[in-house]
Amino acid sequence: MYLRQTRFGFEKGHFDKVTSVASNLVGRMETTAGLHSISVVKMSETEGQILAFYTSQDDMKRGEALYLSALSGALPFITLAPDAHEFEVAWMWERLEQ
Repeated sequence: MYLRQTRFGFEKGHFDKVTSVASNLVGRMETTAGLHSISVVKMSETEGQILAFYTSQDDMKRGEALYLSALSGALPFITLAPDAHEFEVAWMWERLEQ
């Protein structure tokens, strides 16, 4: 499993615009091969991050265009250039049934 963590800044009071852009991309996210899950996290009133988990490093590289699409849709509200870091996930637990 691989993780791409992208931190970004946004205009105070406009986090809903960022999440709405992500919500509009759900259909495309579901068709992205190897994408396990994606989350948009509000870290403060002006900073957030996207956490995307992929099944392989190749899938993560192919999914990069999805990131750029998501962030370009929210560009009017982004205040800091996105800063992406990629990691190999050493351990992960997931609840499959609820």
